[in-house]
Amino acid sequence: MSQGFINAQNITLPLAVTNGGTGLVSTTINQLLYSSSTNTIAGLATVNSATLTTNSSGVPGWTASSATLPTIQKFTSGSGTYTTPAGVKYIAIQMVGGGGGGGGSSSAFNGGTGGTGGSTTFGSSLLTCTGGAGGTGLNPSVGGAGGTATIGAGATGLNISGQSGNGGMGTGPLIVYNVSGGGGNTPFSGAGTAVTMAAGTSIGKTAVTNTGSGGGGASYSGGGVGNSFTGAGGGAAGYIQAIINTPAATYSYTVGTAGTAGIAGTAGSAGGAGAAGIIIVYEYYN
Repeated sequence: MSQGFINAQNITLPLAVTNGGTGLVSTTINQLLYSSSTNTIAGLATVNSATLTTNSSGVPGWTASSATLPTIQKFTSGSGTYTTPAGVKYIAIQMVGGGGGGGGSSSAFNGGTGGTGGSTTFGSSLLTCTGGAGGTGLNPSVGGAGGTATIGAGATGLNISGQSGNGGMGTGPLIVYNVSGGGGNTPFSGAGTAVTMAAGTSIGKTAVTNTGSGGGGASYSGGGVGNSFTGAGGGAAGYIQAIINTPAATYSYTVGTAGTAGIAGTAGSAGGAGAAGIIIVYEYYN
Protein backbone atom coordinates (compact mmCIF):
# COMPACT_ATOMS: atom_id res chain seq x y z
CA MET A 1 0.00 0.00 0.00
CA SER A 2 1.60 3.24 -1.11
CA GLN A 3 2.02 5.98 1.48
CA GLY A 4 3.66 8.64 -0.77
CA PHE A 5 3.15 10.08 -4.27
CA ILE A 6 4.45 9.31 -7.73
CA ASN A 7 6.56 12.02 -9.37
CA ALA A 8 7.19 12.66 -13.03
CA GLN A 9 9.93 10.00 -13.16
CA ASN A 10 7.41 7.41 -11.78
CA ILE A 11 9.38 7.12 -8.56
CA THR A 12 7.37 6.73 -5.32
CA LEU A 13 8.46 9.23 -2.69
CA PRO A 14 7.29 9.52 0.90
CA LEU A 15 4.89 12.33 1.78
CA ALA A 16 5.94 14.11 4.98
CA VAL A 17 3.73 13.97 8.04
CA THR A 18 3.60 17.78 8.11
CA ASN A 19 2.12 17.66 4.60
CA GLY A 20 -0.59 15.16 5.59
CA GLY A 21 1.31 12.00 4.69
CA THR A 22 2.86 9.22 6.71
CA GLY A 23 6.48 9.71 5.87
CA LEU A 24 6.54 6.05 4.74
CA VAL A 25 7.02 4.63 1.26
CA SER A 26 4.93 1.52 2.05
CA THR A 27 3.26 -0.41 4.89
CA THR A 28 1.98 -3.91 5.48
CA ILE A 29 -1.73 -4.54 4.84
CA ASN A 30 -3.72 -4.58 8.12
CA GLN A 31 -0.81 -2.97 9.94
CA LEU A 32 -1.76 -0.44 12.61
CA LEU A 33 -0.17 3.01 12.08
CA TYR A 34 0.41 5.47 14.88
CA SER A 35 2.01 8.91 15.25
CA SER A 36 4.99 9.17 17.57
CA SER A 37 5.98 12.16 19.68
CA THR A 38 8.59 13.13 17.07
CA ASN A 39 6.04 13.64 14.28
CA THR A 40 6.91 10.39 12.56
CA ILE A 41 4.68 7.48 11.68
CA ALA A 42 5.43 3.94 12.80
CA GLY A 43 3.58 0.67 12.28
CA LEU A 44 2.47 -2.22 14.49
CA ALA A 45 2.02 -5.57 12.81
CA THR A 46 -1.33 -7.35 13.22
CA VAL A 47 -1.25 -9.93 16.00
CA ASN A 48 -4.04 -12.43 16.76
CA SER A 49 -5.27 -13.04 20.32
CA ALA A 50 -3.58 -9.94 21.71
CA THR A 51 -4.64 -6.69 23.32
CA LEU A 52 -3.42 -3.23 22.28
CA THR A 53 -1.74 -1.47 25.22
CA THR A 54 0.62 1.44 25.75
CA ASN A 55 3.69 1.81 27.92
CA SER A 56 4.44 4.67 30.31
CA SER A 57 5.61 6.81 27.37
CA GLY A 58 2.42 6.26 25.41
CA VAL A 59 4.03 3.97 22.83
CA PRO A 60 1.54 1.29 21.77
CA GLY A 61 2.26 -2.40 21.65
CA TRP A 62 0.61 -5.80 21.65
CA THR A 63 0.11 -7.77 24.86
CA ALA A 64 -0.88 -11.43 24.71
CA SER A 65 -4.45 -12.07 25.83
CA SER A 66 -4.80 -13.95 29.12
CA ALA A 67 -8.45 -14.98 29.39
CA THR A 68 -9.21 -17.01 32.51
CA LEU A 69 -11.93 -19.63 32.29
CA PRO A 70 -14.71 -19.59 34.91
CA THR A 71 -14.28 -21.65 38.07
CA ILE A 72 -16.84 -23.26 40.40
CA GLN A 73 -17.05 -23.85 44.14
CA LYS A 74 -19.71 -26.14 45.67
CA PHE A 75 -20.88 -26.36 49.28
CA THR A 76 -22.99 -29.38 50.20
CA SER A 77 -23.14 -29.22 53.99
CA GLY A 78 -22.31 -27.22 57.08
CA SER A 79 -21.37 -23.56 57.31
CA GLY A 80 -18.28 -21.46 56.81
CA THR A 81 -16.79 -18.61 54.81
CA TYR A 82 -16.66 -18.31 51.04
CA THR A 83 -13.61 -16.41 49.75
CA THR A 84 -13.79 -14.69 46.36
CA PRO A 85 -10.72 -15.69 44.28
CA ALA A 86 -8.34 -12.98 43.07
CA GLY A 87 -9.26 -11.53 39.69
CA VAL A 88 -12.96 -12.46 39.82
CA LYS A 89 -15.17 -9.78 38.24
CA TYR A 90 -18.56 -11.17 39.24
CA ILE A 91 -20.12 -14.33 40.68
CA ALA A 92 -23.35 -16.24 40.01
CA ILE A 93 -24.96 -18.31 42.76
CA GLN A 94 -27.37 -21.23 42.50
CA MET A 95 -28.70 -22.44 45.84
CA VAL A 96 -31.55 -24.25 47.59
CA GLY A 97 -32.56 -24.96 51.19
CA GLY A 98 -33.26 -28.34 52.80
CA GLY A 99 -36.35 -30.36 51.87
CA GLY A 100 -38.98 -31.43 54.41
CA GLY A 101 -39.31 -35.04 55.51
CA GLY A 102 -42.22 -37.30 54.59
CA GLY A 103 -44.85 -38.36 57.13
CA GLY A 104 -45.05 -41.81 58.66
CA SER A 105 -47.96 -44.21 58.15
CA SER A 106 -50.12 -45.97 60.74
CA SER A 107 -53.37 -47.73 61.49
CA ALA A 108 -54.32 -45.31 64.29
CA PHE A 109 -53.91 -41.69 63.17
CA ASN A 110 -50.49 -41.45 64.82
CA GLY A 111 -47.90 -41.49 62.06
CA GLY A 112 -45.11 -38.99 62.75
CA THR A 113 -44.78 -35.64 60.97
CA GLY A 114 -41.58 -35.14 58.99
CA GLY A 115 -39.02 -32.58 60.09
CA THR A 116 -38.64 -29.14 58.47
CA GLY A 117 -35.56 -28.64 56.31
CA GLY A 118 -32.91 -26.12 57.29
CA SER A 119 -32.35 -22.72 55.67
CA THR A 120 -29.52 -22.13 53.20
CA THR A 121 -27.93 -18.66 53.36
CA PHE A 122 -25.18 -16.82 51.50
CA GLY A 123 -23.81 -13.55 52.84
CA SER A 124 -25.85 -13.68 56.04
CA SER A 125 -29.22 -12.25 54.90
CA LEU A 126 -28.14 -11.38 51.34
CA LEU A 127 -29.52 -14.63 49.88
CA THR A 128 -31.85 -16.88 51.89
CA CYS A 129 -33.68 -20.10 50.97
CA THR A 130 -35.82 -21.49 53.78
CA GLY A 131 -36.47 -25.22 54.09
CA GLY A 132 -39.63 -27.09 53.23
CA ALA A 133 -42.00 -28.23 55.98
CA GLY A 134 -42.53 -31.90 56.82
CA GLY A 135 -45.55 -33.90 55.69
CA THR A 136 -47.92 -35.19 58.35
CA GLY A 137 -49.00 -38.75 59.12
CA LEU A 138 -52.45 -37.87 60.46
CA ASN A 139 -55.89 -38.24 58.92
CA PRO A 140 -56.09 -36.50 56.56
CA SER A 141 -52.34 -36.34 56.00
CA VAL A 142 -51.30 -32.93 54.69
CA GLY A 143 -48.31 -32.28 52.46
CA GLY A 144 -45.60 -30.02 53.85
CA ALA A 145 -45.54 -26.40 52.65
CA GLY A 146 -42.72 -25.28 50.38
CA GLY A 147 -39.95 -22.98 51.59
CA THR A 148 -39.41 -19.37 50.52
CA ALA A 149 -36.53 -17.54 48.85
CA THR A 150 -35.40 -13.92 49.20
CA ILE A 151 -32.72 -11.81 47.49
CA GLY A 152 -31.36 -8.76 49.31
CA ALA A 153 -29.77 -5.56 48.06
CA GLY A 154 -26.43 -6.13 46.35
CA ALA A 155 -27.61 -9.11 44.29
CA THR A 156 -30.11 -9.62 41.50
CA GLY A 157 -31.75 -12.73 40.13
CA LEU A 158 -34.56 -15.25 40.35
CA ASN A 159 -36.17 -16.54 43.56
CA ILE A 160 -38.73 -19.38 43.56
CA SER A 161 -40.77 -20.72 46.48
CA GLY A 162 -40.67 -24.49 46.97
CA GLN A 163 -43.38 -26.86 45.79
CA SER A 164 -45.66 -28.29 48.51
CA GLY A 165 -45.68 -32.01 49.19
CA ASN A 166 -48.66 -34.17 48.24
CA GLY A 167 -51.16 -35.36 50.84
CA GLY A 168 -51.57 -39.03 51.71
CA MET A 169 -54.71 -41.11 52.19
CA GLY A 170 -56.75 -42.05 55.22
CA THR A 171 -59.36 -44.71 54.46
CA GLY A 172 -61.36 -47.56 55.87
CA PRO A 173 -60.86 -51.33 55.56
CA LEU A 174 -62.62 -51.65 52.19
CA ILE A 175 -59.75 -49.87 50.41
CA VAL A 176 -57.07 -52.37 49.48
CA TYR A 177 -54.59 -50.10 47.62
CA ASN A 178 -53.39 -47.00 49.42
CA VAL A 179 -51.00 -44.38 48.02
CA SER A 180 -48.77 -42.15 50.11
CA GLY A 181 -47.97 -38.54 49.28
CA GLY A 182 -44.90 -37.73 47.17
CA GLY A 183 -42.49 -34.97 48.15
CA GLY A 184 -42.29 -31.55 46.49
CA ASN A 185 -39.63 -30.95 43.82
CA THR A 186 -37.16 -28.09 43.47
CA PRO A 187 -35.65 -27.12 40.08
CA PHE A 188 -33.03 -29.80 40.88
CA SER A 189 -35.86 -32.41 41.00
CA GLY A 190 -35.18 -35.57 43.09
CA ALA A 191 -38.22 -35.66 45.41
CA GLY A 192 -39.17 -38.88 47.19
CA THR A 193 -41.93 -40.47 45.11
CA ALA A 194 -45.28 -41.75 46.31
CA VAL A 195 -45.52 -45.39 47.42
CA THR A 196 -48.43 -47.76 46.72
CA MET A 197 -49.14 -50.68 49.04
CA ALA A 198 -51.64 -53.50 48.55
CA ALA A 199 -51.26 -55.02 52.01
CA GLY A 200 -48.79 -54.25 54.77
CA THR A 201 -46.44 -51.29 55.02
CA SER A 202 -43.84 -49.51 52.88
CA ILE A 203 -41.18 -47.05 53.98
CA GLY A 204 -41.31 -43.58 52.38
CA LYS A 205 -38.81 -42.74 49.64
CA THR A 206 -35.87 -40.52 50.57
CA ALA A 207 -35.22 -37.47 48.36
CA VAL A 208 -32.06 -37.35 46.23
CA THR A 209 -29.22 -35.78 48.19
CA ASN A 210 -28.50 -32.03 47.86
CA THR A 211 -31.55 -31.33 45.72
CA GLY A 212 -33.53 -29.62 48.50
CA SER A 213 -36.59 -31.66 47.53
CA GLY A 214 -39.08 -33.23 49.94
CA GLY A 215 -39.14 -36.83 51.13
CA GLY A 216 -42.03 -39.14 50.31
CA GLY A 217 -44.64 -40.29 52.81
CA ALA A 218 -44.87 -43.90 53.98
CA SER A 219 -47.62 -46.22 52.79
CA TYR A 220 -49.82 -48.57 54.79
CA SER A 221 -52.78 -50.73 53.89
CA GLY A 222 -54.97 -52.87 56.04
CA GLY A 223 -55.55 -55.07 53.02
CA GLY A 224 -59.30 -55.11 53.61
CA VAL A 225 -58.84 -55.70 57.34
CA GLY A 226 -58.27 -52.41 59.11
CA ASN A 227 -57.98 -48.68 58.59
CA SER A 228 -55.14 -47.30 56.49
CA PHE A 229 -53.43 -43.96 57.05
CA THR A 230 -50.55 -43.09 54.73
CA GLY A 231 -48.03 -40.31 55.19
CA ALA A 232 -47.86 -37.05 53.21
CA GLY A 233 -44.84 -35.82 51.30
CA GLY A 234 -42.47 -33.15 52.56
CA GLY A 235 -42.33 -29.70 51.00
CA ALA A 236 -39.49 -28.55 48.74
CA ALA A 237 -37.16 -25.75 49.82
CA GLY A 238 -36.91 -22.28 48.29
CA TYR A 239 -34.55 -21.84 45.31
CA ILE A 240 -32.38 -18.93 44.08
CA GLN A 241 -30.34 -18.06 41.00
CA ALA A 242 -28.56 -14.75 41.55
CA ILE A 243 -25.68 -12.61 40.28
CA ILE A 244 -23.43 -10.38 42.38
CA ASN A 245 -21.74 -7.92 40.02
CA THR A 246 -19.34 -6.47 42.58
CA PRO A 247 -18.48 -9.29 44.95
CA ALA A 248 -17.02 -8.73 48.40
CA ALA A 249 -13.84 -10.45 49.53
CA THR A 250 -15.72 -12.99 51.68
CA TYR A 251 -19.25 -14.18 52.44
CA SER A 252 -20.53 -16.35 55.27
CA TYR A 253 -22.68 -19.29 54.21
CA THR A 254 -24.84 -22.06 55.66
CA VAL A 255 -26.22 -25.10 53.81
CA GLY A 256 -29.70 -26.18 54.92
CA THR A 257 -29.99 -29.62 56.49
CA ALA A 258 -32.43 -32.29 55.35
CA GLY A 259 -35.78 -32.60 57.10
CA THR A 260 -35.97 -35.82 59.11
CA ALA A 261 -38.39 -38.62 58.25
CA GLY A 262 -41.65 -38.86 60.17
CA ILE A 263 -41.62 -41.84 62.52
CA ALA A 264 -43.83 -44.88 62.02
CA GLY A 265 -47.15 -44.92 63.84
CA THR A 266 -48.99 -47.99 65.06
CA ALA A 267 -48.31 -50.90 62.67
CA GLY A 268 -46.95 -48.39 60.13
CA SER A 269 -43.69 -47.33 58.50
CA ALA A 270 -41.43 -44.29 58.65
CA GLY A 271 -41.53 -41.66 55.96
CA GLY A 272 -38.63 -40.71 53.72
CA ALA A 273 -36.15 -38.00 54.70
CA GLY A 274 -35.90 -34.80 52.71
CA ALA A 275 -32.74 -33.74 50.90
CA ALA A 276 -30.11 -31.32 52.18
CA GLY A 277 -29.57 -28.10 50.28
CA ILE A 278 -26.61 -26.93 48.24
CA ILE A 279 -24.74 -23.74 47.20
CA ILE A 280 -22.96 -23.54 43.84
CA VAL A 281 -20.86 -20.44 43.10
CA TYR A 282 -19.78 -19.74 39.50
CA GLU A 283 -16.79 -17.38 39.32
CA TYR A 284 -16.16 -15.23 36.23
CA TYR A 285 -12.87 -13.42 35.55
CA ASN A 286 -13.38 -11.59 32.22
